[in-house]
Amino acid sequence: MKTIDRYLLRETAGPFAFGVLAFVLLFVSANILFRLTELVGELGLSLWTAAELFLLWLPGFVVLTFPLATLVAILVAFGRMSGDSELVAMHAGGISFRRLVLPLVGAGLALSIVTAALNELVVPSSNRRGEDIVRAATERVGKMGEQQVLLKEMSGGQVVRLVYADRLDVRSGEMTRPTIVWFDDGRPVMVTKADRGVWRQGNWQLFEGVNAPLEAERPATWSFESWIANLPTTPREIARGARSPQEMTYRELREYIRYALRQDRRTAELELTLHHKFSIPFACLVFALIAPPLGMRSHRGSSSIGMGLAVLIGFGYYVVWHYLSVVAQQGHLSPFWAAWLPNVGTGGAGLALIFRVRK
Repeated sequence: MKTIDRYLLRETAGPFAFGVLAFVLLFVSANILFRLTELVGELGLSLWTAAELFLLWLPGFVVLTFPLATLVAILVAFGRMSGDSELVAMHAGGISFRRLVLPLVGAGLALSIVTAALNELVVPSSNRRGEDIVRAATERVGKMGEQQVLLKEMSGGQVVRLVYADRLDVRSGEMTRPTIVWFDDGRPVMVTKADRGVWRQGNWQLFEGVNAPLEAERPATWSFESWIANLPTTPREIARGARSPQEMTYRELREYIRYALRQDRRTAELELTLHHKFSIPFACLVFALIAPPLGMRSHRGSSSIGMGLAVLIGFGYYVVWHYLSVVAQQGHLSPFWAAWLPNVGTGGAGLALIFRVRK
């Protein structure tokens, strides 16, 4: 690595760390601490449990700060170097502006890869663990019903069945105290309750239960010791249905989308979340393209200007991102383009500005 590259990376490292810290504090105060305060009051969480939840939820917000911190770091660093005439000196020494941009673009690409890896390998598992703790605490204080909705199956735009259970063990393929609500033409027609259910040979076998029809013309309630339910949904598919998209990896979410499509369910929101798992991390690279030309200033005191400009650009980016997400959820735009158009537009503008700067 050449001296100029090390110098540029060192100049941006400090502002990057400051940006991460600043935006983490902003997100933490607006989201994590607010929710933790509510949970401590409602569920009586111990300080140790609250601290554990804080650490588990933190990665999901940290990865959101990396793109904005990248923008802040480059704008502030280039603003300072321009204000101190360092960019003029480098140009006089034969170093072109495009050459100065290269190490920063490389750093932006590296940060994008690291952010995507964290988003895939760390964030889903930590979110899942955090939600498990909240659910367990909620059950402990009796503020949740005895059972939770695990799955809602659809066909032709109508509900086919709802599956509830106290617990689901994916490894052993067992449900504790399952309840299945069966629908016909969108109306509930029967409720099945059992002591337990076991996944066997492509279907669920229920034990020690009862079937209760909900329509007068149907036979009366009958009990059973063992009954094969017409429920071919695997334990893994049920478990995925019980999770939020933020608790799934890219592969798990992609498989769940395929399952949802087989159930004729709308998947626009799920597909958006899938594409955002990579489009948001790669905003680091996009901001590394647009920040250098915007960070050039010929006057002093540009650090504060750089920070303000970063907030303005970041705000504009996320406004467009949110608007396109809403449009995609309404079915007027592909989820893929809704997720990636902000990056394409911002990155294209950055490249155009870079090539407009004098060599």
